[in-house]
Amino acid sequence: MNAPRKIVINLIQDIATPHNNVLIKQFLGRDNVEIKLWYAVSKNEGLYQWSQDITHEHLSAIIYGQKLNLSFLYYCLTHSQERFVIVGWMNINTCLLHLLFFFLRRSFNHWTDLPSPTEEGRTLKQKILRRVAYLFLRYSYCKIFGVGKMTLNCFRIWGFPEHRLVNLPIFVNVDEDLTLYRSRRFELHQQFNVPEHGFLLSAGSRLIYEKGFDLLIEATKKLAHELRRKIKLVIVGSGEELPALKQQVKSLQLDTQVQFHNWMNILDFKLLIANSDIFFHPARFDSYGGTTLAMALEVAVIGSTGAGAAVDRIEHGINGFLYEPNDTKTLVEHIEKLLNDEYLRKRIASAGRITALNWHPARGVDILLEHSI
Repeated sequence: MNAPRKIVINLIQDIATPHNNVLIKQFLGRDNVEIKLWYAVSKNEGLYQWSQDITHEHLSAIIYGQKLNLSFLYYCLTHSQERFVIVGWMNINTCLLHLLFFFLRRSFNHWTDLPSPTEEGRTLKQKILRRVAYLFLRYSYCKIFGVGKMTLNCFRIWGFPEHRLVNLPIFVNVDEDLTLYRSRRFELHQQFNVPEHGFLLSAGSRLIYEKGFDLLIEATKKLAHELRRKIKLVIVGSGEELPALKQQVKSLQLDTQVQFHNWMNILDFKLLIANSDIFFHPARFDSYGGTTLAMALEVAVIGSTGAGAAVDRIEHGINGFLYEPNDTKTLVEHIEKLLNDEYLRKRIASAGRITALNWHPARGVDILLEHSI
């Protein structure tokens, strides 16, 4: 008897990312599927300042380039028995591939996070092209794999039919030994000068207006004085808002409580989060973000309803706390509630860990095998 043919999935991205590599690793032990990796560039340290090249971390990838690559397009068009998962459409090759698949009525899969809700800064031409692109996507023969509930809701509003929408979130490693991180708690408290018997709090992302770190700093100032003097909030990242955020901290006299740290490698970032008492996801708008990582590390999370991952995973009061992005009063209440109740903090963290385990990265492979076309 002939063995069943392997399903071949071509994952086409601009660059390799640590979170997508977590998913890619899960394909290695599967006998019924083969994954082929395609990247436009082999390495990009500019976006998150990654020090290592992760392009070929688990599998040898093919670099199709940022300039027109007819060989790449020819391969995609002539291998109709294979499945194609295209992550966004950020270069000429992926843009053309979407158009070719549309006109040839070829099946494919489009994986995307939540498009920015604003068109601020876009020219009229860019706005028109954006709307035309999503119109083409709507009438293509494709599945939309959206990163989280907020993304899928956006596509529903745009008129995409329900049967074409699938939740395929960003995955994080949930198999790590947390005791190895926790064993360095004292070291972390010393490194960041956490007050004795105090609390280490953390957050991190690009330091831009949409991420809402100014609102988190504002809430920190509003904490009860005795509690505020016990905390150290470490905000990790870089970006255009950093000078303004530093000035805000200075003007609010929070220099002792708030510390900024440039991008860390992923292991150091995990170490910080794992030894934090609370992780914050305070975004006005974030397609997905760090909530899932903190839950996997069994840390209590407070996230805004503008943060995609927080909306996707948090059941308010059960495995985390939610609040409206600009509602710093409620944010303060959540912080004080968690810091003043160790049992509640541990219960929330434990429930978050259970939620993370329910989203093991292997589930992502199952989703792609079941729903991709």
